Amino acid sequence: MDKIEDTLKQLETRIQDIQSQKLRQVEFDKESKQRFQNNLNAFEKYFPKLHSQIKNYKPRNDFKVIASPSGYGNFIPSDSKIPLYGDNPYEQSEEQVKRYTESASFGRSELYSTVNEGTKSDKRLHVKYMVDLAQNFIDANLSHEKKLTSLPEHYPTCMMFGVGLGYAVSILVERYSFDYVFICEPDFESFYASLFCTDWVSILEKSDVQSGCLFLQVGVTYETFFDELKYIVDNFGPSSLISSFCYQHTPGKQINALIEEFFEQFSLLQLGYGFYNDAVTGLAHTIENVNENHCPVLLPEEAKKTGFKDLTAYVVANGPSLDEAIEVLKENQDNVIIFAAGTALNTLIKIGIKPDFHVLVERPKTTYDYLVETIDLAKLQDLNLLAVDVMYPEVPPLYKWSGISLKGPEAGSLLSQNTFYTTQHRFLPALPNCGPLVANTALSFAATFGFGEIYLFGVDNGYPITGPTHSKFSIYNEEDHNEAFTINTSGATHRLEGNLGGEVRALSLMVQAKQQMESLIKNTPKTQYYNVGAGAKIKKATPLEAEDVLNTPHIRDKREVVEKIKTEFFTEMHFSEPEKLVGIEEFESLCDYLIEIAERPYSTRKEASDLLKAQSRVVYAYRGRKYGHLYHVMKGSMLYFHCPLISLLYLYADEEKTLQWFETSLNIWKDCIKAMKKDYRTAWNKRCDYSLEMETMQRQLNGEI
Repeated sequence: MDKIEDTLKQLETRIQDIQSQKLRQVEFDKESKQRFQNNLNAFEKYFPKLHSQIKNYKPRNDFKVIASPSGYGNFIPSDSKIPLYGDNPYEQSEEQVKRYTESASFGRSELYSTVNEGTKSDKRLHVKYMVDLAQNFIDANLSHEKKLTSLPEHYPTCMMFGVGLGYAVSILVERYSFDYVFICEPDFESFYASLFCTDWVSILEKSDVQSGCLFLQVGVTYETFFDELKYIVDNFGPSSLISSFCYQHTPGKQINALIEEFFEQFSLLQLGYGFYNDAVTGLAHTIENVNENHCPVLLPEEAKKTGFKDLTAYVVANGPSLDEAIEVLKENQDNVIIFAAGTALNTLIKIGIKPDFHVLVERPKTTYDYLVETIDLAKLQDLNLLAVDVMYPEVPPLYKWSGISLKGPEAGSLLSQNTFYTTQHRFLPALPNCGPLVANTALSFAATFGFGEIYLFGVDNGYPITGPTHSKFSIYNEEDHNEAFTINTSGATHRLEGNLGGEVRALSLMVQAKQQMESLIKNTPKTQYYNVGAGAKIKKATPLEAEDVLNTPHIRDKREVVEKIKTEFFTEMHFSEPEKLVGIEEFESLCDYLIEIAERPYSTRKEASDLLKAQSRVVYAYRGRKYGHLYHVMKGSMLYFHCPLISLLYLYADEEKTLQWFETSLNIWKDCIKAMKKDYRTAWNKRCDYSLEMETMQRQLNGEI
């Protein structure tokens, strides 16, 4: 009898639970339907593209957001048999937020702890003040200070991987403030379910009111995610990511891959800012190359109209894999257009091959010094040069013909674009993906000229795990070579997948070079790319052994192709009254405003951080304006200071001490701005004087050679 009563009670309880669940579900469905509509309206206002994706999304037939016993929504993803949460999703999310914020995971850069003797000897304005900043950190003796381990009330950036049903996002945004919030959810279905559960309206409105920046990436691969991150870095600066609170809300292979890739790429996002001296000498070089050297400027749109879709180009760099392809180059040299990247020219000359174009990219005087020291200048007089606008001005006259492209993003390139548009009412694009290495520049020229096939030889983007760093014919392997040509590979700590298997080791610049090549190839799908030899693998470039390269059909008149490039793809331009164009008074006014901002009072980390953000927004506001080139003049050095200053503000636990260190560091940045203001009046018209001799001395002081 007792057993029957127990069974009846269990059935009664179960029936009551089912009835309660039905009532909860009815109530939840009623509330969630309205919540979904409110969220949809908010996304239409703040994220119209995502709103369109939501409206067009068709959930699976059995899609259902379940009312949990606590009344909050729960959900079973399509690849799972169990719900995302337990009985109380909100409480569970609260506990997770508490755990993650009390013992926080940060992506951030350490401060300078050493200064190389060679760097100290560098007299360039930017370098001088960066040395002062680094020395200030060293003198403060910060190594024993306790670091911040829990999330403070305000932090520069939140990097959130996986939103689940959005509860954790809501809690974080309610309790903490951020300048930037990056949210990535690879699973669109889960995000769609969150619209029934979380008040996204409040999240979006709060971000808008606080002048914060919320970036949502939903249903994306990690490649797309990092493309977007790079775009954001370009538009807001790397300081938007330099101090990131990293939060993984939901587990999963996709999320784990994103996080792993983020930390792998974190340091790469902090490279390539440029700096004041580079920008100013680039400006001077561009003006001289156009006005004095009369170098014609590339019109990429003209090249695209005709192009050479039936012809083949060889882009030749100086990696060790080049040695395997010597015979291929010799056999096909009369049937292809050859672009020699940088020092590959020396190698090609040694093996008896005359390239159709030599390609150079570096702006310092070292480029000129290298040519004078390593090549018979009479040979250059029979060669064509392709370079970028910032090229050292003594280089183009060494060649039979020299054409330049806009390098972009550069101060000189912006000045050229504004001038070209004003005088010819046409937009003049920069050469796409043409850095950071000269092989990128050569590949970009070949792609822009519209060749149907492009083969890459010696474009290794890395060094063999063991073995030579360059072709055996390279100047780097000559017994009596200049010490400045000694290769230091100690920084090649990255590992990249090999083109023909295995791995290569790479410097950060090489990783960037590979990424830029992949981006260029992705954006030129009508061209077939072949990567020859055992360098780093390049996505969408067919890997080939040198022995598998087929002979190319004969070109009827190779000289005709070269002349067409020189005469039809380039145009003349001129800077009238360049002293007025460069905006001396405007730059001085900008410097004064930045100094005024830096002198505003502050008493908290956030207020100090807001000063830097205010400076950044003033500089970034110059883009697209009359003196847009000043953005590039100031941006690089500003970022080189802002990034460590922001790291400093949120690196140590003691806020009072932190603000003292910040004050002395900020004063160095103010001194740097004052020095730039004084220098610009004359520097805009001066060539770079960074010579081979200076580079050799600095490398010797650093113990590199």
